Amino acid sequence: MAFASGLMNTLRAGAGSLAVALLATMTPLAAFADSGTATAPTVAYDRLLPLEGGSNFRDLGGYFTADGRQVRRGLLFRSGVMTGLTAADQDYLAGFGFRRVVDLRSTEERELYPNRWATAQGIDLVAHDYSMREIVERMMGDDGQPRGMGELYRGFPYQLEPQLKLFFDELLADNVPLVVNCSAGQDRTGFSSALLLLALGVPREVVMQDYLVSTRYRRPEVERGDVDLAVAAEDNFFAQLMLRYSEGDQARAAQPLLTKDGVPFLRFALDQVEKDFGSVEAYLDERIGVDAADRERLRERFLEATYAGH
Repeated sequence: MAFASGLMNTLRAGAGSLAVALLATMTPLAAFADSGTATAPTVAYDRLLPLEGGSNFRDLGGYFTADGRQVRRGLLFRSGVMTGLTAADQDYLAGFGFRRVVDLRSTEERELYPNRWATAQGIDLVAHDYSMREIVERMMGDDGQPRGMGELYRGFPYQLEPQLKLFFDELLADNVPLVVNCSAGQDRTGFSSALLLLALGVPREVVMQDYLVSTRYRRPEVERGDVDLAVAAEDNFFAQLMLRYSEGDQARAAQPLLTKDGVPFLRFALDQVEKDFGSVEAYLDERIGVDAADRERLRERFLEATYAGH
């Protein structure tokens, strides 16, 4: 939700760059041979995929869990909008054998920036229809002023419930490799990815680091694409937002996902989950329909033993 930072006006200039060290030792690409994916791509990567027209398209694998296992690589991915993927990008991605795209974006976003890669490659795309206008209206206070990014994130556990059910349904059906995305791949995708990693047993501090690094991996100019926003804004609400919060003909630079006091926005969503349900596990069980047996199935499928001796 790239527009949200501008909409809520909560980020401050000079907030500083992030020095985030991702606490993960990467598994060699050869490990894909044991993960049930297609032949591994010939160009290696650390976490971010080397795509000409990608933004924030990265592997969620490689992170260690609290019990010493490791998230498998080559199966679980997160990304921003994928409209800019080039022919070379599509050839590269074909090596992974993607089976699903879970698109968290609103109807207006998907209409403005369709996922042509998924269509061209015959990859099933699942999404939930809703309007971006609904989110914006919920974010406005009685005084007509936006309530802030914290309020946006506190609403995610409820606002994203339909999309999260789709996401976990696809995971439990083993429709992988899979990529989950929104427009920037940081807010809605950040919360969804965090829930998955937490369900797999990745420590919360590591999950928070994965969330924060989106600032480094985003490419707002790619997300904006070559759409004529002035024309599109005549009948597309998301285009109106993009146009309003762009800096002339240039996309606004990615901003740190922190309050002015250094609190990651994701913390508001996770704190709300724990306040209302007691734990992420209880939330997944009660609201998303992912119970203890389902979470164990996810761990069996997407984790592997390491030298830690699990």
